[in-house]
Amino acid sequence: MAITLPSLVVTPMVHTDPTSLVDFGATVTGVDLNSVDALKEAVLTHRLLGQSKLHPANQLKFVQMFSPGSVNFSHALDPEYKKRRMGKAATIPGVEQCQVLGYGQVPPNHYGLPDDLAIARQDHTAVHKTPLTAEELAQGHTRLMQLHFDGALYNAPPPFCGSLLAVRTPKGPDLTLRFDNVNGRGEKKMGPGSTAYFSAAQAYRLLSPAQQELANNSMITYAPHAFSWIAGTKFTNDASSIVSEGKEVPLDKLPPWEESRLKTMPWVFHNPMNGEKSLMVHGQCALRLHIKTSKDAEVREVTDLAEVRSILQEFQTPILRPEYVLCHNHQEGDLALWYNHGMWHSITEFPTSCGCNLAHTEDPK
Repeated sequence: MAITLPSLVVTPMVHTDPTSLVDFGATVTGVDLNSVDALKEAVLTHRLLGQSKLHPANQLKFVQMFSPGSVNFSHALDPEYKKRRMGKAATIPGVEQCQVLGYGQVPPNHYGLPDDLAIARQDHTAVHKTPLTAEELAQGHTRLMQLHFDGALYNAPPPFCGSLLAVRTPKGPDLTLRFDNVNGRGEKKMGPGSTAYFSAAQAYRLLSPAQQELANNSMITYAPHAFSWIAGTKFTNDASSIVSEGKEVPLDKLPPWEESRLKTMPWVFHNPMNGEKSLMVHGQCALRLHIKTSKDAEVREVTDLAEVRSILQEFQTPILRPEYVLCHNHQEGDLALWYNHGMWHSITEFPTSCGCNLAHTEDPK
């Protein structure tokens, strides 16, 4: 049933797939950039909102409503961000927090960007340890590219919400998303270029009582310049973790960093509106764990990376099944806004025959 909040009309998404256990998502109309309380309530309630097209400057204002005073893109303080994203992203002139991501030729006269600018394609075969074969890709199979929540994970907290404005979207037959993890092959039909979303609150609820108690009381420290640190590593099939092969950049070879700026965060975030718990662990970037099995238990420090990742995988994989994923098939002009403190997401690969996929992303810290 639609809920009307001042000028805002929020309609929960209807998930027609009978096998789906997804419990989040809504569409909104009548957005007023002054109705911050109503919008924040809608984001905290539904976690993922779909909205109509906005100019990049208004997209920034829209996202900044949830983090008053924020001015930087969440990776803006990362000295190697632009180097890592070379050719794979561009910045809207005059709105430096707005990144253009995806694949393909930027439209003519696109908010001041050069007409000859093209965004390079991201390819899961370059980052997965065991990628799909050429034959499987030709048959329309695909994978999650990198499962994560947004944030630099060093020197700045993760943004409250993120957004993605679809500019150009690929066209073509549905693809088959595959998980290929401990839960099995796991297949889900989805439109090309879809973003895969998971509820971190649902991930928490799927844990056993003992796991929930551990998660409630444990902390996680992320590596400095974490995405540079893992640049030479390969992901697991479901894109939630790293295959441990000792290929991380040595900490003393990273750009300068300070121990005091490392981010040590709880495993569980709480929804400020209703206290709902979400499992918020970033499996690829974890450096060490501080585990307490209960409130009064002694802290166990885990620093071996293979063990760190193995432990986190036990907590992440229960939800990494097709029935729990919402594959949002972006339409051109569609703005997706999500609660970044309670969601995981990933882009998905699609054949070049489906055309371009270009979007603006905003997640100021």
